[in-house]
Amino acid sequence: MNNFDLIGPKEHPAPMQYAPPRRRNKKHLFLLLLLLVISLGVWGGGKIISKTNQIFTNKQNVFVRFGNFFMGDDRQLQGEERGLVNVLLIGMGGPGHEGPLLTDTMIVAQINTLTKEAVLISVPRDFVISVNNSFTKINAIYAYAEAKEGGGGGPAALAAVEKLTGLEVPYFTAIDFKGFVKAVDHVGGLDIYVDRSFTDNTYPDERFGYLPPVTFTQGQEHMNGLRSLQFVRSRHGNSGEGSDFARSERQKKIITAFGQKVIKLNLTDVRTLSNLLNDFTQNFRTNLEPYELKRLTDVSKNISPDNIYSLSLEPQGDLICQGIIEDYVARAYVIQPCEGKTYQDIHAFLSDALAAGRLNKEKAAIEIQNSTGKPYALDSLQTIIDTAYSAKVTSFKSKTPYERTILYDNSNGKFPQTLDYLKNNFNFTLADIPYANSSADFVIILGKDAL
Repeated sequence: MNNFDLIGPKEHPAPMQYAPPRRRNKKHLFLLLLLLVISLGVWGGGKIISKTNQIFTNKQNVFVRFGNFFMGDDRQLQGEERGLVNVLLIGMGGPGHEGPLLTDTMIVAQINTLTKEAVLISVPRDFVISVNNSFTKINAIYAYAEAKEGGGGGPAALAAVEKLTGLEVPYFTAIDFKGFVKAVDHVGGLDIYVDRSFTDNTYPDERFGYLPPVTFTQGQEHMNGLRSLQFVRSRHGNSGEGSDFARSERQKKIITAFGQKVIKLNLTDVRTLSNLLNDFTQNFRTNLEPYELKRLTDVSKNISPDNIYSLSLEPQGDLICQGIIEDYVARAYVIQPCEGKTYQDIHAFLSDALAAGRLNKEKAAIEIQNSTGKPYALDSLQTIIDTAYSAKVTSFKSKTPYERTILYDNSNGKFPQTLDYLKNNFNFTLADIPYANSSADFVIILGKDAL
C-alpha cells in the first residue's frame, strides 16, 4: 500500500517514578485475556529476563524493566483513571500459513475497572479502513507495517482500530496460531460447551487447501490446542455459526475458559515460567510492560464470566453493511459503514460499549412504533436502533397519536439490563400494563414529546 505512512506509531508512556513496594498476591492470573495471561510468566530468573526484549516491543533496558515490575504496583494503566482500560488482542497465522502476518482475529477487550465488567469487541478482518484517501482491509494493516519496519505492526494496528472505533486503545498483544495451540496444550486443554452442532466444509489447512469437514457437536467437549483453534477460527460453519458474531462468541468461550483453567493451576514456579517463555518467544508480542500486566491482573481478577459480554462490528441494521470495492485489477468484498453513515456513527455506537454488550447478551426484542407520523421523530431513538440487535421499527397500530412516549415491558421483568438501559437513558413513561398487540419483549410508542 503506497500511502501507509499516515498510520504512525503510538508512543508508549515513559516509565514513572517508583512507588513504594507493596506486597501483592501474584498467583491470580487474568481471567479474561488469553494473550495477556501467556506473558505474565516473564519473571523467574536470569534466563527469563534475558529474553524479555523479544516479547516486549518497547525499547527498554532490561534492568529498568525488572525494577519497574517489582516497584510499580500502584501505577495506573492508561484509561484506569476513568475506569475503562482497552487492549487490542491480535491473532494471526504466523509462519507456514498463507499471509502469515494478516490478522485473522482483532478483538478490543474493554475492561471496566469500576463495575468489574468487560466487553469483547470483535473487528471483522474485512472491515475497510481509509489511509491517506485510499482504502485497505483492516486485517492487512499489521502486515504492511511489519513489512515496512519490523515492530511497526502493533502500533499501526492500534492506530487503525482507534480510527475505526473511536476508542482510545493504548495496548496490544499479538499471538500466532502456533502460540495459541501451545498455550492451550500447556494447561491440559479446555472443557468447552458447544451451544449448537455445526460443520465447516472449508476450514483451511496449512498447505493452502482445506481440511476434511470440521464438525462440532452440541454439548460438552474437552478440546486440545488444535481443536480449540479450529473452534475459534471456523468462519463458514452451518447452523448459524458462519457469522463474525457467532465466531466472536466462540472466541469468548475459549478466552474465558483458558483464564479459569490457568487460575486453578500453579504456573508460578520458575521452571514452568521458563518453559512457557521458551515456547512463546517466537509467537507472542506485546507493548504492555510486565508491571502493566501485573496491574491489569489486579484490576481484572474479580471479573465474573457472567459479566463478560460480546459485540461484533459485523453487518447489522443500517449502521454497518457489506460492500464491494473495485479497482483496475480485482473486486473485493468488504465491510463498511452503510450509505449515509460514517466512522463517527460507529464511534457513537461504541461510546457505551458495555451497555451495548449487556443488551446484546439479553437479546430482547424491541418494537418501535411512531405515532407522530413524522419520520424525524425516530432520530431520538437512533441509538436504540443501532445498539439493540433485535430492534425494529413497525407501523403505528392505533389511530390516535400519543402525547407522551410510552415504554411497555411485555417480558414481565425477564430482561432487567435492557429495561434499565431504556429507563435510564431515555425520557420514557413506563406503562403499568403490557402492550397486548405485540409479541415483542418491549414496545416503545413515540409520542408528540419526541418532536
